[in-house]
Amino acid sequence: MTKQLVVDGPGERWDSAVAGHLRWIRGLLDSLGLPAERRSALRHRLRAVEARAADPELRVAVFGEASSGKSTLLNAFLRRRLLPSSARVTTHTTTVLRHRDGAEGVVVRTADDDVLTWPSAAFAQWTGLRHTSRPGDLEDALERVLTTELAEQVRDLEVLSPVRLLGGGTAVLDTPGFSVTERGHRELAVAAARQADLALVVVPAVAAMSMTLVDFLSGPLLDHQDRCAFVLTKIDLLDEDERAEVVEVVENRLKELGIGDPVLLPCAPGQALKELTAPGARGPEPEGHLARFLAVEARIAELATERRQFAIAATVLGLLSDLLSAVEESAQSQRAELSRTERGLAALSLPDFPAFLDAWAQRTVDRAGSELSHAASAGIPAASRATLETKVVDAVAGDKIGNMSEAAGNVSRIVRLHLREEAERAVRTAADRAGELLTSGAEELARDFTTEYSALAGLAGEVWAAPEAPAVRATDLPAPDLSGVDETLTAIGTRLSASDNWRTGGGAMAGALAGSLIAPGIGTVIGGALGALIGKRSNDAAREQFLELARPIIAAAHEEIGALVGDSLLRVRAGVTDSIAALRRQYDDEWGAEIVRLTAENDRRRAELAAGIAAMEEAADGAGRRREEVAALRGEAARTVPDPEEQ
Repeated sequence: MTKQLVVDGPGERWDSAVAGHLRWIRGLLDSLGLPAERRSALRHRLRAVEARAADPELRVAVFGEASSGKSTLLNAFLRRRLLPSSARVTTHTTTVLRHRDGAEGVVVRTADDDVLTWPSAAFAQWTGLRHTSRPGDLEDALERVLTTELAEQVRDLEVLSPVRLLGGGTAVLDTPGFSVTERGHRELAVAAARQADLALVVVPAVAAMSMTLVDFLSGPLLDHQDRCAFVLTKIDLLDEDERAEVVEVVENRLKELGIGDPVLLPCAPGQALKELTAPGARGPEPEGHLARFLAVEARIAELATERRQFAIAATVLGLLSDLLSAVEESAQSQRAELSRTERGLAALSLPDFPAFLDAWAQRTVDRAGSELSHAASAGIPAASRATLETKVVDAVAGDKIGNMSEAAGNVSRIVRLHLREEAERAVRTAADRAGELLTSGAEELARDFTTEYSALAGLAGEVWAAPEAPAVRATDLPAPDLSGVDETLTAIGTRLSASDNWRTGGGAMAGALAGSLIAPGIGTVIGGALGALIGKRSNDAAREQFLELARPIIAAAHEEIGALVGDSLLRVRAGVTDSIAALRRQYDDEWGAEIVRLTAENDRRRAELAAGIAAMEEAADGAGRRREEVAALRGEAARTVPDPEEQ
């Protein structure tokens, strides 16, 4: 007797090995952190394996190329021409033939999940046929369902017959011809192979062992080679002396494919069907083609009985192996995804947040300080000196020197306004540049902060909005303090006007007074110098002496004003430094605690990833080991199949 491995028999409990594997998979899917869609797909497959293991029905699938005689063979099993010829079949589903006591019937499940039965008014309305239960009308109904546009709407098709097909508890699956180029037919045949317990392969004797058939045997039916029978049809189309030779050729070819002891059953189902359906044709002792067909049918039924337990076990083990492979693949895929995330977190080398802010602040201060120092060392440019010289000369040109009081006042005003404008320009230009550097530094801080720490948030599994760069402008800096410029200009004039070198009597005092009324400081100095020249000198001589005495004073004023501009720029630099420090404090106050939290979350996430990777590795390894155990069970089951010659 066949050793029981998977099921104790119809309706009994599962074998502990299969049940144990299925329990492991079920528990794994409940605990493993797979994505919901992938987990749902695996659970669906798990339920399918459980259902198949609990179903004692033997499923015998019939495979064959188009025009191989497959439909004729099935009609001979049914004892009537019920199924249409395969050459006209356009169905996109597998037809299941089952035994039912009483009358014939058909059950159709449509793509819309509607269930229609023949005979019924709903079925008649759907097919456009009359509502009738006459046997001949069933043939018309199947013709309409299988060979018209209705076939596009059929998802499942079941034909019920009172003829007991190949023994009790057996369903016969009529698959589309796998050589047909019609869309989806080969895919349906492949899907039927995964669900079939036993396979009947129809091989036409007149065109045996085509490359398409060999390909199907070596591919989708590879696992069925030890539970496969080959029906050599259309044997009647060969001469008597050719039949034995064809049988031998087919048998040898099957052995070359690795099928050690092929079950090869030659017959002529077409001729047998003629005799079965001819009125009164069948006698008490069938002969010829009918007798040969009935012997083949009996042999197939015998194989179905002998190999039932092994065949169902092989199917369940095959489905279980596929499920374990899917679990292993899913675990490996999920492990790869987790590893990529973990590597991303590990590669995220972030500085300490205060150190990050300090480094930015120092870079920005150094950059601004360098430019402001350069501006301070440059002072008032030489071009400015040349421009002032031109203005002074123009102020005493021609007979303008003749009115000494007016000329002295003009020169005093020109010098004072020019030097002050130059000082303001130098300080304002430097302040504007400092503002640009501060704005650029703020943008750099926001950009670097976003790059570094939003990556941390993203890898920690959070959606995080990084800050925008603060709007820092030059007007945020302190206004340049030029009070020292004014004081210096006045002090220079006072100091020089008090010198004995300039005291030349009342003319000097008058000139100094006139100059001081127009502009303090510089006016006093220049007025005193000019007063000494009032008298009988010519305009040219007075102008030359005036310019000779005024130029050193103006040059000294340039130098002192340049030093004061440098002092003002130091105050601008201090303002930039304060603004940078304020911006650093703003980031620290607003984001310091958040960065600490994200860092802790990142550490927690990495720990979770490490645990998840380890769990996926363990699951994949476990699925692989169990798949090897199932393969061993499958091999053991094959070795327990009884040898027919020993029966």
